[in-house]
Amino acid sequence: MSARRPIKDCWLAVNLSGLMPGMGQCYGNQWIKGLTVFSVFVCLVSRALWALLAAEGNTIQAFWLLGIAALVYFLNVWDAFATVGRPLHPLGDKRRGRDVWYSVFLSQILPGLGHLYLQQAAIGGLFLALGVGLSLLANQQPVLLPMACTVWSVAGYHAYRTTPLSPGSNPSRSGQMLMVVVLGSLLLRLAIGSSPMWIDQTVLQCIVPSESMVPTLQVSDRIFVSRDDRYYPKSQDIVVFTAPPKAVEMIEADPDDLFVKRVVALPGQKVSIREGHVLVNNIPLVEDYINATADYRWGPQLVPPNEYFVLGDNRRASADSHIWGFLPRKYIVGEAYKIYWPAERVRSLQRRP
Repeated sequence: MSARRPIKDCWLAVNLSGLMPGMGQCYGNQWIKGLTVFSVFVCLVSRALWALLAAEGNTIQAFWLLGIAALVYFLNVWDAFATVGRPLHPLGDKRRGRDVWYSVFLSQILPGLGHLYLQQAAIGGLFLALGVGLSLLANQQPVLLPMACTVWSVAGYHAYRTTPLSPGSNPSRSGQMLMVVVLGSLLLRLAIGSSPMWIDQTVLQCIVPSESMVPTLQVSDRIFVSRDDRYYPKSQDIVVFTAPPKAVEMIEADPDDLFVKRVVALPGQKVSIREGHVLVNNIPLVEDYINATADYRWGPQLVPPNEYFVLGDNRRASADSHIWGFLPRKYIVGEAYKIYWPAERVRSLQRRP
């Protein structure tokens, strides 16, 4: 006699594909389809992140790609159910009783939802309150994120353990799959929840507060700023920095305020402003980005080591180095490299050599 093939559960396939697109199809022995779905999803998300964060990327394209990736994800979950071949029963097959993997699936959507399906209102309400409450608090206190993610995963585990296994199930095999789903969902939630913090360590989002950089930057433009402790500005880079002490003193700036200006002279260079022109080492700068030439005289002065001379592109309406002096490198947050919003102004701020 041939060995009996193990019974596959459509809601387990759904849980697996919710964890990783294509995984449910692989569980249903549709390996080519599963790997294809996984590859398409990863390519879409990777390209969307590049389009969003790269200087040359297009923010609108990123949103479209993320939308398509979301569609692929939900179709993948639906297809995972169909791949196993059981007809769709939204609340489980009544002829078989409560569906153990359906209760886990509901718990992945909201902690406690699976328990409500199992008619365990008290424990379901407790998991719901803890999971949602900790998730909301984690937005303000990131240290609570692991605890919130753990509650969501424990809710799925507990829902599984309080639901009798379906007839024909292999307990040891089901236990292995449970650990895959529970631990995988925990790691996935931690990764997604932590991603804004990881991104913020390398990319800062700023809103332009004034007209000092017109026409390059307009008021309320949203820009990305690269964070890099090893960054040394180049001539004509646009930099974001906190107010140096002289700016705090002379223009009454808040020490935590962020400024955005353009670097026009580097350490060791002699800079002066004459008849509207900026001269660096006695050579006039070619500036096709300014709004109007300066209506003041300044210098000449030698830029000290580890300091920079920065000006706004709107030379006649900018509180910059011609007022409060040179900018020490230690106050520079990073290079402003992209306008990512509004849609009609998305562009790179990096000048090609």
